[in-house]
Amino acid sequence: MKQEHSIVVVLVLATAMVLAAPRRSLCVAKKAVAAAPDPVQVAIDHYRNLEHEAARQQLEAWLADHPGDLRARNYLASVILQQELFRRELLESQVYGSHGEAFDGKKVPVSPAFQQELFGVLNKAESIAGDRLRQNSRDEEALYWAGVTHVTRAIYQLALAKANLAALGEAKDARKYHSQLLSVNPNFVDALLVVGTYDYIVGSLPWYMKVLASIVGYRGNRQRGLAAIERVTREGHWARDDAKNFLAILYFREKRYPEARALLADLSRSYPRNHVFPQEVARTYKAQGDWASAAKVYDAILAKYAAGEPGFKSLPASKIYYQAGDARTHTGENQAALERYDQAAKLPDNDIYVYRAELAAAELCLKNQKPAEALRKYQRVAKAVPDTDEGKAARQKLKQLQESPARRGS
Repeated sequence: MKQEHSIVVVLVLATAMVLAAPRRSLCVAKKAVAAAPDPVQVAIDHYRNLEHEAARQQLEAWLADHPGDLRARNYLASVILQQELFRRELLESQVYGSHGEAFDGKKVPVSPAFQQELFGVLNKAESIAGDRLRQNSRDEEALYWAGVTHVTRAIYQLALAKANLAALGEAKDARKYHSQLLSVNPNFVDALLVVGTYDYIVGSLPWYMKVLASIVGYRGNRQRGLAAIERVTREGHWARDDAKNFLAILYFREKRYPEARALLADLSRSYPRNHVFPQEVARTYKAQGDWASAAKVYDAILAKYAAGEPGFKSLPASKIYYQAGDARTHTGENQAALERYDQAAKLPDNDIYVYRAELAAAELCLKNQKPAEALRKYQRVAKAVPDTDEGKAARQKLKQLQESPARRGS
């Protein structure tokens, strides 16, 4: 089941990156406003830099005067969904790995207001695209955005509703629209991202699943899919960065870490206020066992956080301090690791990484022959989060310390 899960999630992660404007609509906008910046493109830059409120305000203002703009409406839906995923720390790719939180089997409770807002925007987008396609079945812009609407629904079904089959069905519908678009205009390279992703994922299934998939109409070719996505990174226009993002995920999956890292570093330069990209860079170093380089990346992220650089105020600081400490632990720099763990513990928030850092710091205290300090840290964790894995681990350590010969003799 884990492998099936990862196949579904990679498909959806891929299609999650396709929210890129077709050339035609943006060219029209540029002609209309001459030297003025395209308001929707400004919103997209906010969106890619995780500035969700600014993106929402820009898109809502634009849609008030341009209610039929499919590009803006689909981006608004994506911003609404990404803001919720960001709030729940569900944007990092490791969340969707074989042991990630996305597959813990628990549906994520979402408010009726959020669902109503998200699906209200998506349903309106679907209605506008459908009306245009009934008038002209070869409408390239309508075909593109009809597919993107299904992409956003697929992400919701996977990440929040935990409905993998529903997510796969939505992704299949997205592929249908973009395949139709490519039959109308084979040079619409941006549409290859969804189609290529579909080919890659279905082509990566084990043989027995390929047989089952072919029975219900799922067919693909892994190498052809990868080549299509790579083409978008070279020749795509508005989807080029989206293709880079997903290709980095695929390269990581295939253990092509330097290639993944190069793409992520490029995206980090393009969107410097997005703190997720450098975290993913650090992850590639850790996967290679290069903990020293990972530690440097985490320290650079924390330096931007400490300096209050734009975009980094929303950093999950306790998590990054914990990961920075963990990287230093792997390099044998125990004092540096302890300093970073202690920084996490000093933060005022109640995030679980505060207590994971406290646990890790307690372990280092024991190694440094400081049992009293370790004891205090274990007691704090056991008291603060008794019903978590961290709390249970702390109680177990406390029991071991109390039963140790040194404690009995004291």
